[in-house]
Amino acid sequence: MFIEQTVNEGMKISSNESDGVPPFSLTLSQRGLKLNREKTNTLQVNVGLLCNQTCRHCHLSAGPGHKENMEAEIVNEVISYAQRGQFETIDITGGAPELNPNIGKLIEEVFPLASKIMLRSNLSALNDGKRDHLINLLKSFRVVIVASFPSLNELQADSQRGSGIFQISIDALRKLNDIGYGRDESGLEINLVSNPTGAFLPPPQVGMEKRFRSVLKEKWGIVFNNLYNFANVPLGRFRHWLKKSGNFHKYMERLYSSFNPCAVDGVMCRTLVSVSWDGYLYDCDFNLARGIFMGGRKIHVSEMPGPPEPDSHIATSDHCYTCTAGVGFT
Repeated sequence: MFIEQTVNEGMKISSNESDGVPPFSLTLSQRGLKLNREKTNTLQVNVGLLCNQTCRHCHLSAGPGHKENMEAEIVNEVISYAQRGQFETIDITGGAPELNPNIGKLIEEVFPLASKIMLRSNLSALNDGKRDHLINLLKSFRVVIVASFPSLNELQADSQRGSGIFQISIDALRKLNDIGYGRDESGLEINLVSNPTGAFLPPPQVGMEKRFRSVLKEKWGIVFNNLYNFANVPLGRFRHWLKKSGNFHKYMERLYSSFNPCAVDGVMCRTLVSVSWDGYLYDCDFNLARGIFMGGRKIHVSEMPGPPEPDSHIATSDHCYTCTAGVGFT
């Protein structure tokens, strides 16, 4: 089946684009593997593409010029779905979710409905001088912050995320530490996410976490709970950069050659459903970026009675190699 979707920045992508790399579904079948759902326990909510940064590695091509932002009516539909679905975790992402004017209402309303609420933050949007009320809200509801912090090198971080972002992020981490985030026995969890700054795969996570913990503590007195070290997904602005720099096919081959059958069991799409700013459902945020609806069918959150059924089909494409390269992407 040939699939073509229009994505941001005027680029078109298609299922036969990754010459030399077999379709992900074929790789699964050749190894006797199936990618179907288990019990869905996480509702991921993408509240929009509006962001204060234009990160080179962004799979959504999010940025300041975007108008896609979840409106109050859709927020209410998502809250109703969270009630019906009885999810264990609500995972709020973007763009920069802090920039959505309805973010406070969403957090407050889903708080009683799930045992964990997560907010994915780029730190700079949270630390723009206008979000102290949101920081206090996150603390009050013990929201887990998952913060993008790609590199300990200021020049590398700024080249990937924008000039001055590194220092703003350091200041944000200090501010969050000051109110208890990352501190032992505070109950306030902050996890960092590191991504490579180029067309290569990340180093082993254990060693990377040890280094981040040591350097951040020694230089800036910063503490955190966990570090997650993920490969960049070849979608959106990162896919555009790979193509422009001549690295796309080499990167896809690297992902394919690093395919780990054992990682298939732990991919997040088995237990997660993602809802976009306009209310449609996807198997994950990467399929959302690609425009591939949940199970290949266009379904609005208002039409969904509950979580997707166990053993139901998960739509796949070439970007799925990212989640199964090396130790995987959970």
